[in-house]
Amino acid sequence: MLKNGFTKSVIVSALFASVSTASAYADHHGMTAHIAAAVAHKERPVTDSQSDINRKPAEVLAFVGVQPGMTVVDINSGGGYYTELLSYAVGETGTVYAHNGPVYWDFVKTQVGERFNGRLPNVVQIHAGTENVTVAPSSVDIALTTLAYHDYYFLPEGRTDYVDVPAVLASIYNSLKTGGVLVVIDHVAPEGTGYEASNETHRIDPEYVKQQVEDAGFKLAATSDILSNAEDDHTTGVFDKSIRGKTDRFIYKFTK
Repeated sequence: MLKNGFTKSVIVSALFASVSTASAYADHHGMTAHIAAAVAHKERPVTDSQSDINRKPAEVLAFVGVQPGMTVVDINSGGGYYTELLSYAVGETGTVYAHNGPVYWDFVKTQVGERFNGRLPNVVQIHAGTENVTVAPSSVDIALTTLAYHDYYFLPEGRTDYVDVPAVLASIYNSLKTGGVLVVIDHVAPEGTGYEASNETHRIDPEYVKQQVEDAGFKLAATSDILSNAEDDHTTGVFDKSIRGKTDRFIYKFTK
């Protein structure tokens, strides 16, 4: 087995579990074939498939509305879990931009080689030293940020001030086609806390995000409780083993 769970032969039990899960989604949730096939794709790393039980990618991608041939930006894509799924979902005629700002890129730059080297030809990596989305104006159908919005307010070593979030949102807005979609998924912080939990527990107040994105010109089109967890108290750090991978997560879908 290669690093990060990549293997030349996918473990049979994991593959069967992935296929059956995707088929179940397709059968019971009206899932389109391209999304079911993306989740069940035989080339997915085993560690990715093992994360599906908590991340529920088939349901998320259906809510997002990904279709073959689309152009999608995976904002602060990290190690590329969603980038790979999106690559399969948009197919050969689509394009996925795997964006990583400076902090994320510094963290993952030595880890993503095995995922991208020759495996996903419709993926373009972007790590231009800025948090802004630097793609052609009005060229993107969907922009997606998963569990990363709060990190605009995270101050790791080397970052002395918060990211200029209005500027980032303006760049996303500029990149999207008219009617294009921005989807934000993140860990829920207590109501009224704004972004103050971002450094301590890596959470953010959903209403703060909603207002900030709407102030950038977007319109809230839909919300989803796919990743809700009523047992999460919203104050425990997201990396605490008692809640890791099972946090209460909001999903907002905005349109340009």
